[in-house]
Amino acid sequence: MAKTYTLPTSGTVSIPVDQSTAYPDIVHVENIATGTVTLVGPLAISPSGTPTTGQKVLVTWNASVTTTGVPITIFGETVPDQLSTKNFIAECIYTGVAWVVNILTDFVGTGIVTSRELANDAVSTAKVADDAITNAKLANITRGSIKVGGASDAPTDLDAKTSGQILVGDGTDVVSVPVSGDATLSSAGSLTILNDKITTAKILDANVTPIKLSASARKEMVAIPVSFETAGEIGVIKYTMCFDCTVDGIEATVTKPAATDTATIIFKDHGGSVLTGSQVDITTSLVLGNIVSTTPTGNNTFSAGEQITFETSKTTPGSGNCTVVLCLTRD
Repeated sequence: MAKTYTLPTSGTVSIPVDQSTAYPDIVHVENIATGTVTLVGPLAISPSGTPTTGQKVLVTWNASVTTTGVPITIFGETVPDQLSTKNFIAECIYTGVAWVVNILTDFVGTGIVTSRELANDAVSTAKVADDAITNAKLANITRGSIKVGGASDAPTDLDAKTSGQILVGDGTDVVSVPVSGDATLSSAGSLTILNDKITTAKILDANVTPIKLSASARKEMVAIPVSFETAGEIGVIKYTMCFDCTVDGIEATVTKPAATDTATIIFKDHGGSVLTGSQVDITTSLVLGNIVSTTPTGNNTFSAGEQITFETSKTTPGSGNCTVVLCLTRD
């Protein structure tokens, strides 16, 4: 016949083990622990009296106990926290010196496996859930290192932190090497091409545009003679620009002085707007070789194929000839 014990929230539950004990403390081989409690202190199920060698006491755990971090012991053996709400049997056998306690449970049912139940190398790949090995479970590696496949395909730690170096495959391994040759790499990731390393072969055909040249290398000059000799040479003259450009300056060199009155040239863009500040006047005071200069400040950009217009005028034809030089910058 079994005896039932309702568990308290803390303290000691005594189970008689002395065969000579008089009634009512009858010794029961089978004992049942019951109750649903939350512990407020340690709970011990302990033998009471003097046992005999080879004596067996069974404690059937039918209780559900929330431990809150305090221990449960049965005849001196600590019950794992995971078992406090499960069913199990504690088999207690007296050896003549001490009690040996075997906790008998269905470990598959409880989901409890501790290190002492596991043999070395017993956890196979199939038993590890996918995406279950976190960084915290990995062995520490030196800061700035990464794991790569090493000799015999074994994982190995590669020092990848050297400043300004990159990881490169060499056909066998991944190695950390400095950038060399025509460029350098900083630890901030800034790649710098060394001086004098861009050769003609490295430039794609038709990819050096005028804007890539220095301002002085993009200068062009177009010289156009303008005559005021006859009325038929005075009026509107158009010239086509062969490339994208900006008219930076206009210079008119007197090749025949204006003997009677002023000869005037007004310059206009492709849409007919006057180049701001571009008018040239050849006055009667100018002599052979004198230069009249002006700097356009607006409406002075042209695309290839657009036309610049010279509008010439003079009250009395017959003199005031010049050569107009357009100072251009390729765009």
